[in-house]
Amino acid sequence: MPIPQDPMPVRRPVAVVVIAVILLAEALAVAALMVGYLATLLGPDPLSVGGAVFMMVFLMLLAAGILAAAGGLLRGYRWPRTPSVVLQVFLIIFSVSFLSAGAVPAGILLLVPSGTALLLLFTTPVVAFTVQKTGDTKTL
Repeated sequence: MPIPQDPMPVRRPVAVVVIAVILLAEALAVAALMVGYLATLLGPDPLSVGGAVFMMVFLMLLAAGILAAAGGLLRGYRWPRTPSVVLQVFLIIFSVSFLSAGAVPAGILLLVPSGTALLLLFTTPVVAFTVQKTGDTKTL
């Protein structure tokens, strides 16, 4: 018995691509922070070797997780929505802290992309794309 095929493949919404690009930029920013800790560690007088190594490993894992979420979202999986929402909420909280401290450019730089991604994550096309059916079960 042949497996029934969908008559028409589901197209990836533009909003999903925009969110993935924002996540990629955030992962690159985290990777840049990791390089900063590496520079501190390799500098003439590192303050805390253990702390710098811990932060480098943590930031590397965080960047890898953000990249995995971006890739999963592009594939239409539903699991990346939750970590993406949590990340965007934290970035919005950080942006408000920067804005209230007077660092307006840094606050806006965090607020605009994270707010855009957060709003897009709840739009109908994104939700529909990430809960599409594959046979009798839903995607991951």
